[in-house]
Parts: sequence; structure tokens; C-alpha cells
Amino acid sequence: MQPKSENFICIVACILFAFSPVMAQEDIVSIDTLSLGGAIAIALQHQPLLQVAQANLYSAQASKKVALSSYFPAITATGTAAHTEGVFVFNPSIPTRNQVYSNYVAGFAGSQLLWDFGKTSSRVGANTDFVEASQQDLRSTRDNVVMNVQLAYFTFLQARSVVTVNEEAVEQAARHLAQAKAFYTVGTRPQFDVTRAEVDLANANVNLIQARNQLQVARVQLDNAMGVRTTRPYRLTDSLGTAPVSLNLDSVRTLAALHRPDILAAQARYSGYQSLTSSARSQHLPTLSANGSYNWSGFDVRLYPRWIAGLTFTLPIFQGFSINAQVEQAEATAEIARASLNTLTENVMLEVEQAYLGVAEAQERMVATAKLVEQAEQNLILAERQYAAGVGTALDITDAQLTRSNARITNIQALFDYNSSLVKLQKAIGMVSD
Repeated sequence: MQPKSENFICIVACILFAFSPVMAQEDIVSIDTLSLGGAIAIALQHQPLLQVAQANLYSAQASKKVALSSYFPAITATGTAAHTEGVFVFNPSIPTRNQVYSNYVAGFAGSQLLWDFGKTSSRVGANTDFVEASQQDLRSTRDNVVMNVQLAYFTFLQARSVVTVNEEAVEQAARHLAQAKAFYTVGTRPQFDVTRAEVDLANANVNLIQARNQLQVARVQLDNAMGVRTTRPYRLTDSLGTAPVSLNLDSVRTLAALHRPDILAAQARYSGYQSLTSSARSQHLPTLSANGSYNWSGFDVRLYPRWIAGLTFTLPIFQGFSINAQVEQAEATAEIARASLNTLTENVMLEVEQAYLGVAEAQERMVATAKLVEQAEQNLILAERQYAAGVGTALDITDAQLTRSNARITNIQALFDYNSSLVKLQKAIGMVSD
């Protein structure tokens, strides 16, 4: 029988699990086959990072509406009902008397800003820039989500290709072991060849186990990039591309400066903070507004109308240096935004150049490793023929098999690096493709 403390812990754990929002049911999907486009579509629907960026955009749009509200009149309705009873003293020379009466007041009041020398327009302009910045942030987040899905998809393809290589290596090692046993049985090969073939098969199986584990890890990483949980393994329909592309470093730098969303967002924020600085300076200037009211008031039942209309002119004379401090604060914030923009631009140009060089290097490596695979295949065929003819050794077979497997994995790595570098370059210049 469990102690009461353990029962309590179990109950609390069940309640927390039942109400936990960590993995909602709609985020659990069942997939049989998955293309790269399908993976991106799932991520755009389920990835929480996009929901955060979208909420930030809604917040910025709401702030702009708040700033725009100063252009419109403010109208309020009021109503008061009061009942009074008690002894009233009007004058020491007049006797006190009891009073019982009810007082009613109802009416409307309104005000309209006429001119504030740019304070409101600057705030509206700033919030317009902040909305643009949030839109670019959403686009930047979307680009990051798409890039992460593409990289995870390519990692899955790489892991799958490595599994295939290791499966073929196991089959090759098993055939070589059978061949070595047959030669040993007829006395043409020593026991060492059989032992060596058994070791090679064991090593191939270990490599296959590791490759399959990496494939499972890659699937989990792809699920995470899509923002979902899958119920069972699925098959990918695409493959690593090999089509070469012609690039120019100056062109990609120009594209990055024009299309990179985080640069555009930083530019918009800098412009917005400059507008807020102008708005802060405008607080030294006067404000002109119109106001009026229409009321009904009276005692008991009968009410009498009254209206008031006028203009209000406000000029700050001395506010304890608070306006000057606000201006200095706005100027400092704008300077921070300008410095952040410059820093970001430099980092983006570095990212662009690194991605460009990565694509060029991987493209050359694809050609070289393809030739390496071809040579390794020919070397293995030659080693097998020599062993079958009795002039080769088991070590020759082992070395040839290992060389071929390494060459194929190196070629797979070059294909992955080329595809991933190309995706990173597209993201670096702000032109991520779905």
C-alpha cells in the first residue's frame, strides 16, 4: 500500500499531465511520405515561432491605432444622480433646517486636437515604421523556419544515404565472409581470411547501427523544425540536388542589402526612433485643441440644458527639465538603433560571403568526390577479382571496401554541404524559396 504522500504526488502528476499545453493534439500528425515542400507547409502551419512573430505584428498594429486615435475627437457621456438629506446650516444668524432633495446631471463632452506642431504626426510615423519593422521580423522568422526545415530535411536525406551505404557495406562484408569460408573449406585460403572477414562484418554492422541511430535523430530534428510530433517513421520523396549554380559575390551582396528582412526591419526601427525624437522635441511647442460640452442638470425631475464651447491653448513653460531628458533619451535610443543597423549590416555581409564561399567550395568538392567514388568502385572490383584469382589478400579486400564506403560518405557529405550552403546563401540574401 502506497503512502499518502506518494498518492498525492501521483494525483498532482495526473492533473498536470491532463492540463499540460506542451503538446496539443493538433500538433501530432501522421505522415507516410514527405516532400520538402510538404515539410515547409507543415512548419508554416504549426511552428510556434511564427505565432510569436505574428502576435508581435498585431501588437505593433494596435500601437499604431492608439497613435492615430489622437487625430479623432474624444467624446464622453456622463450622468450623475444624487439624493441628499440632512440638517443644513446656512448662516449662524439663520436657524438650521432639514433639507431633502435629489440632484441629476446628464450630458456629453467632447474634445478635438487642432494642432500640436507635429507631436502626433511624428508618433504616428514612428508607429508606422514599427509596424513595417514587425512585418519584416515576421518575414525574417518565416525565412528562418523555412531554412531550418530545409537543413533538417537535407540532414535526414544525408543520414538516409549513409544508412544505405552501410547496408551495402554489410551485404558486401557478408558476401566476402561467405567467399572466405568457401576458400578456407577447400584449403586455398587460411583461417586468418575467415577471421578477418568476420571482423569486417562486425565492424560493418556496428557502423550500420550507428547510421540508423543518426537517421532516427535526424527524423526527430526534422519534426522539431516543423513544430510537430509524428506518430511513426516516414519516407522522404526528394533527394539531394546536384545542379551547379553560377554566382557573383557583388550581386549577392547587393541582393542582401535590398532584400534581407532583418536589415529592412532595423532600418524601419531606426526611422521610427528618429520620428520619436522629433515628437519629443515637439513637446516644447504649444498645443491647440477645441472642447465643448452639453449638459442637463437640475433638482428633482425638471432638468435645464446648458452648453459650453471653447479653445484650449497649452504651452509648457517649465516641466522640471523632464522634456529635455525625454529628448536626450529619444536621441540615445535612435543612436543605438543606428549603431545596431550598422553592426547588423556588417554581420550580414560576412554571412553572405561565408555562404558564398561555402557554396563554391562544396560545388568543387562534389565534382572531386564523385571522381573519388568512381575510382574507389574500380579499386574494389579489382581487389575482389585478385582475391578470387588467389593473388590478392583479405587485407586488400578490407581496404578496398573501407575506401569505397568512405568515398561514398564523403561524396554524400559534399552533396549535403552544397545543398545546405545554397540554402544558407538564399537566406543570407533574403530570398528563401519554398
